Amino acid sequence: MKVFAEIQDQWVSFYPGYCSARFHVSTDGTRVYNIVHWASEADYRNFVESSDTEGRMAAIEKALEGLVGKAEPRMGGVPTYTVVREVGPRTRD
Repeated sequence: MKVFAEIQDQWVSFYPGYCSARFHVSTDGTRVYNIVHWASEADYRNFVESSDTEGRMAAIEKALEGLVGKAEPRMGGVPTYTVVREVGPRTRD
């Protein structure tokens, strides 16, 4: 979880309109969701159009390589979640 929060902080948190990213972990420990909140659709679109998507995705791929287990895009059942980390906005260094 720490590495993904660091990616959020390094690559996303300083963009105008970024509000927060919350990392939710299922109570059974098998799932993680990252939900990012933007002040507006325009702020999100600005991020998409002007951010270093290639660099960010490379950092995410590297982080995924270090995980144990299997990533699945689908979920089954009715899991419950706990927020374990939140990354707020910051100014760009």
